[in-house]
Amino acid sequence: MQNYWKILPPSLCLLILMIGIHLNLTNKLDTSMYQWLHNTFTSDVVERYLEIISDVFSPLNCLILILLILSVLFFVNKFKFWWYGFWCFCVLLIGTFLKNIIQRPRPSISIDGYSFPSMHVLSVCLLVSLILLLKRNSILYVMGLALIVSIMISRIYLQAHYFTDTLGSLCVLWAMLQALQIARQSDERFYSVFSKKSVQQHNIS
Repeated sequence: MQNYWKILPPSLCLLILMIGIHLNLTNKLDTSMYQWLHNTFTSDVVERYLEIISDVFSPLNCLILILLILSVLFFVNKFKFWWYGFWCFCVLLIGTFLKNIIQRPRPSISIDGYSFPSMHVLSVCLLVSLILLLKRNSILYVMGLALIVSIMISRIYLQAHYFTDTLGSLCVLWAMLQALQIARQSDERFYSVFSKKSVQQHNIS
């Protein structure tokens, strides 16, 4: 029962963030972050990099990569495929639901759609998390962290999102990672699958 409390901190953070946005309490923070980024990154090369990374790691492209990973997983381990596939679906569903319910306007009126949460950031976080759940590696962790920070900066810098939109995406994924961990610990099949794999790897080594 104690494990269920782990989902409370990210859920509270997300709730507080949404209330702050609704009451316009986050405007100063969002403006300050945008101005700081533009004062810090003044190089044309950096701006071009942020544009490219925003295009390459769009929600659609991330979804394609996630589906490719899940497709391979289907043939390698069907249990993991259904488990992580359903989890990925829920993460994207929650992000889409919040975006259409809150309907926060974007910083730039020239960009269509709503702002909160950032689906770019959520999709990249989901992709990185899925990879790390399947393959724990310090190098992949550092690369994934750098990618997430880069996509957060790019979306703010390009006026596609506010800083708090990107924080909202992190809170959603944080909550869903905790939910996944709780579910994994409560499902004996998942434990047995991974226990067998660990034993096999130990015997091979």
